[in-house]
Amino acid sequence: MKNLFVLIALFVYAIASSQEYTVLHINSSWNSRNDYKELNKIRGAKVIKALLEEQSVSVKSQIKSVPVIFIYRDRSLIGRWDADISLTIKAPVQEMQSTINNSRYRRITSN
Repeated sequence: MKNLFVLIALFVYAIASSQEYTVLHINSSWNSRNDYKELNKIRGAKVIKALLEEQSVSVKSQIKSVPVIFIYRDRSLIGRWDADISLTIKAPVQEMQSTINNSRYRRITSN
């Protein structure tokens, strides 16, 4: 019986940890000094940086200010942080990490 519980626990852990998280940081080349500097502190996610100028028209039309940070779980958007009027993102990195950690055990539906 104990072995059964251990097997179930391992199965649940394997399913929960098989999700892929991506942090996408988009900024413009003219605003590079305002890149979000703490992305290297995020754990459990792949971090990608991109320039707005290199994005497609459909992506550009969705971005109103730079920098912007998107967090995806698999292909579902689970978080977004936009720059304020100072062209910087003021959100703490712990908030972004918390978004990742809290989504590990919630089902995300796509629209």
